[in-house]
Amino acid sequence: MKIAIIGAGFSGCNLYNNLKEKYEDITIFEKSRGVGGRLSTKYIEDKFIDHGTSSLIPITDDLKMFCLDLSSNGVVKAKYDEFIPKNGINAICKFLIDEKDLIKNTKITKAQNIDNKWILEDENHNIYKDFDLLFITIPAPQILQMKIELSNEFKEKLSHIKYDSIFSLILHSNEDIKLDKSVLYENPDIQNIINNSRKYQYKDFSSYVIHSTKEFANCVNEKTKEEICEIFLTNFDDDTKELIEKFTMIPHLWKYAFAKTSLDMPYFLNDEKNLGICGDFFNHSNMEAALLSSELLGNIKYF
Repeated sequence: MKIAIIGAGFSGCNLYNNLKEKYEDITIFEKSRGVGGRLSTKYIEDKFIDHGTSSLIPITDDLKMFCLDLSSNGVVKAKYDEFIPKNGINAICKFLIDEKDLIKNTKITKAQNIDNKWILEDENHNIYKDFDLLFITIPAPQILQMKIELSNEFKEKLSHIKYDSIFSLILHSNEDIKLDKSVLYENPDIQNIINNSRKYQYKDFSSYVIHSTKEFANCVNEKTKEEICEIFLTNFDDDTKELIEKFTMIPHLWKYAFAKTSLDMPYFLNDEKNLGICGDFFNHSNMEAALLSSELLGNIKYF
């Protein structure tokens, strides 16, 4: 049994982890430089900066049990109801997969089933073939951009999944620069500010992540991240902007940060049981949904 998974975010990696208990030959494709999706970490030399989800605060018992397992394996540490990563939030996804099965920097744009075998093609026209099962775990709009045969009914359902965007500004410096959060929060475009260095107890490294409101990001999400950064900085007063610009700045746009709507189903599986889709837009629109959707799809017996 040869299996392909498209997407190495939380859904894809957790799906891999569930399938790996029964199947050995699994390849997971990821368009970016590493695993994680919104559970991503920037590496600045030997320092970690989590620029998406900063920590996990489970609501459901399922996610709490998942986090407790991560804690017992040394991936996160518990602090009251919050689970904080020890060595970058992307260590969660790294824990779930065997990285020898990961193909990075590879965006799959086409999937075709011929004689019950899946043939995949990436944006550089490289071919990957002979897969018995294909699983897709990327956001709904990206699925619709792929060349793949899906029923009109299901494509119509996917087209109704809408997302909120978030713009994140990563700040780091080897100098001791402190930001006054109360001053920054006067900017109506700011949703959250993470003192990343305090989280990891860095003494010689200042790092923050400033997350925008969805309202701000939704209005600018067709622009480049550099253009968005310029707009974002204009809403700070001159003194605050000058202080921010003392840091090295890395802008990032999460275009499909949070699904605003969801499908009333736990996952998608075609009649032939050789194409499955899961993610955070099934049943609910959050991390709990991604966990449940990927686990349910991964626990089905195939062939």
